[in-house]
Amino acid sequence: MKQLFLMRHAKSSWADGGMSDFERPLNKRGKRVAPRMAKFLASQQAVPELIISSPAARAAATASMVSEAIGESEPVPMRYEANFYHAPAKEYVRVLATADLSEISRLMFVGHNPGLEDLVESLTGKWEILPTAAIVQLEFDAANWKEISPNCECKMLNIWRPKEVGID
Repeated sequence: MKQLFLMRHAKSSWADGGMSDFERPLNKRGKRVAPRMAKFLASQQAVPELIISSPAARAAATASMVSEAIGESEPVPMRYEANFYHAPAKEYVRVLATADLSEISRLMFVGHNPGLEDLVESLTGKWEILPTAAIVQLEFDAANWKEISPNCECKMLNIWRPKEVGID
């Protein structure tokens, strides 16, 4: 069994209109909610073994906060995937098929919409709205990540939206 957690980056700031989209940081709410969502995941015994994130500032900050807050004794290992910045669903699937993830059973992607919403729909057949900092937990009856595709059987175990779980 493989579990994939998909997390949309936390709320970002639009305060500096001259800043590029890639450089936009988290706002106060985003900085507050991201670690709280990580603690919530830990309380659900839903801790990833590796986090792969978009390198955009808001996604990277979200992933870093989650990594720090969710790890019991040390942060969850993380790395960046340049192509996750505004990636379509097929790019996330490509990473599953090509990355060396053989030892990982629980993986988290931190990225952006609409790619993440499209990925959920392509894997589950269900359209879900993912507000900032939302997390989807998917499970696959697969021995290897390379087996996972839109044709693979996928079960949505949970979808956690911050406001619905009492985090704001």
